[in-house]
Amino acid sequence: MTRKIIAKSIGKYLNLLSFIAPNYTAKKTLEIFAKVRKGKIGEDKTFPILEEGKQNRFHCNGHEIQRYHWKGCGKKILLLHGWESNTHRWRNLIRSLKTQDFDIHAIDAPAHGYSSGTYHYLTNYAAAATKMIEEYGIEIIVGHSMGGMAMLFAKSLKPLETVKQLVSIGAPTDFSLIVAGYQNTIGFNKKVYQLLDQLIEKEIKVGIKEFSTSKFTYENLGELLILHDRLDPTIPLWQAERIQKNVGGELFITEGFGHSMHQKEVCEKIMEFLN
Repeated sequence: MTRKIIAKSIGKYLNLLSFIAPNYTAKKTLEIFAKVRKGKIGEDKTFPILEEGKQNRFHCNGHEIQRYHWKGCGKKILLLHGWESNTHRWRNLIRSLKTQDFDIHAIDAPAHGYSSGTYHYLTNYAAAATKMIEEYGIEIIVGHSMGGMAMLFAKSLKPLETVKQLVSIGAPTDFSLIVAGYQNTIGFNKKVYQLLDQLIEKEIKVGIKEFSTSKFTYENLGELLILHDRLDPTIPLWQAERIQKNVGGELFITEGFGHSMHQKEVCEKIMEFLN
């Protein structure tokens, strides 16, 4: 209850502020939205599977991005986790991939895991993914939730011709759906929404309603597998159905696996697709 009261108070503050300082309101609204509150890993905490693959960080768009590599002789694969998560969420899939000698790469998104920063923007995640793809000749990308969205966004910006297969897990397609959830949580009005929309369009040349991975055009997208749970409490199934309808690919629907979808059956489906 206390969190809801605080959230609604922030919304009322932004509504009032929009009449006094519209530009500042837009920046503040975006800043609150982009702040990462979970998913960082403290320097005193370690996970054996991450320590095994941990590499030097690299610089991208003002962030130090944590990179991982589990060396193999097979195809090069890049794993992109979701919002307020980190590379450790891939532990089950990494074990499966290692049994078949895939060359496994992963990154912690900006402001997540061991990467630097407090605020996360999809454009920075896509830029970091693109840097990895181009530097290491990545052939396969697997993205969960926001990672799946970043994957398709990056592929829409550049052909990334080495990439032949993509796996999207529980990913949204419409940015407007995410913003609507944010608006509902804190209760900002139409004026604040319009100011936020104008700022986003100015920064990335695409407005909130137009930012949809199912509307983007792709040059040589490659094979696409879309995994989504029928009862996903975070991203509704129709988002995955929209991706399949407009972009193509195979849609595999589970039931009862939630949003995380790290179960054995999911790993098995991915391995079947990759082989």
